[in-house]
Amino acid sequence: MKAREIVSYIHPDMNKTYGDNEVICHGSILKDWSRNDAFLPAHYHELGAMRIEYDDEIKGFHDLTFTENRFKQYIDKAEADAEEDVYFSINSFWNRKRAEKNIRHLNAFAVDYDFYRIKKYKDLTAEEMYERYIKPSLPISPTFVINSGRGLYCIFCIDHAPYQCTEIYKAIYHHIVVSQKQFGADAKVSLSTRVPGSLNSKTGRIVTMIEHTDCRYKIPELAKIFLPYTKEEVAEYKNKKKTKLEDIKRKNRKGERAKSNLRSLKTDLIKLIEIRNEQGINSGYREMLLYLYWERAQKTKLDEQAISKNILELNSLFIMPLSKKEALTRCRPAQEYKYVTSISKMIKKLDISEDEQKHLFYLVDTKRSASIRQKKCRKKGKIMGRSEAEQARHKRREMVIKGLTQGKSASVLASELCVVKKTIIADCKYIQSHMHEFAKLIDEIKKSLINQYGKTVLRSLIDHFKEVDSPLWHFLS
Repeated sequence: MKAREIVSYIHPDMNKTYGDNEVICHGSILKDWSRNDAFLPAHYHELGAMRIEYDDEIKGFHDLTFTENRFKQYIDKAEADAEEDVYFSINSFWNRKRAEKNIRHLNAFAVDYDFYRIKKYKDLTAEEMYERYIKPSLPISPTFVINSGRGLYCIFCIDHAPYQCTEIYKAIYHHIVVSQKQFGADAKVSLSTRVPGSLNSKTGRIVTMIEHTDCRYKIPELAKIFLPYTKEEVAEYKNKKKTKLEDIKRKNRKGERAKSNLRSLKTDLIKLIEIRNEQGINSGYREMLLYLYWERAQKTKLDEQAISKNILELNSLFIMPLSKKEALTRCRPAQEYKYVTSISKMIKKLDISEDEQKHLFYLVDTKRSASIRQKKCRKKGKIMGRSEAEQARHKRREMVIKGLTQGKSASVLASELCVVKKTIIADCKYIQSHMHEFAKLIDEIKKSLINQYGKTVLRSLIDHFKEVDSPLWHFLS
């Protein structure tokens, strides 16, 4: 079997297009192009090949990518001239740059066996190694088995698989290699294979084919054979992981809320001390105040050093502060209790009056707390009861409607309004489902268009917008 036939079997869809997409596929040749015996077309740049520079330590090897005809012509030339160390890419690419992100077709898995590095197998030929050890261990038959002149390749061709399958492709390849590692399978992903008929410079042997079958596999079939988990197990694992992450987020939110409440408590305690200092109240509540803060801080998992620092800070604000020893021993809770003192009980224990509560935010009774929340919620603008952020969004959406009627695209509007295109699209969807909010503006635009073009022209415009699926027909109809 000729090298061109092998390559054509591995690359069956290079000239295949999809719909109006006329993207040309490219195959890659890897070799040391600087050698005197290297074949390179005279009009290399005009042929659309692209050279990717490597570091000097890789001995001058480079990838050149070619369109199908030139790619296969070079395969013929490499075989006919028995060129040294020539490799071809297993997968094909959208453009002239060989990179994983540019893969167009995933064509095969190529497993490289360096069995000669293992003492047990180093005296065996490639044919003997394959027949005695590798073939019995494989659950499926390779499409091609190639003697690389030193080791061997097993190539498993697959039905057309687009680049979207890259992740599962890599997972299957990884598990194939792991299962064959005992025979010297290279752990590095093999995306290039030696051209049959070319020469292995290290041994002086020609690359030959050992075995060929017509097997071509589908990605789902290989996933069932080689991947350790079923589709259902993967889905179950993802659900468990998602639930675990949600639990962690919930705990984090709870922890953040507790820290926020502790900061609010400290602020209120400082304010209470200031009020009572002005009233000349020197004692009677100091130990209780420090105890209540310590209790909450301990429950919030604040470290001991930070708690001690805050206790001493609060103590220093009293007109007659406790001694450092008293503050850090007498005011410390006997243990970390399961429950902490509620806000209502803290108010009673500290004997906080209604007048004092007017200056506080956290240490207030239930009725006053609800009033504070309502005030916060009612802090809206005058127009339709919107907050400042809601007003800004409403104004932006009005500008989107005006921009669309002027024929501006979503990209242009995104640039003008300093937002991403996705936001403009979301705004259009919101406007379509909340037309009543923009009724006045839309009526003004309609009247302006009728005065400018007349009702007949406006109706034809709406029909045109409907045909091209523009959001404008929703706004104007």
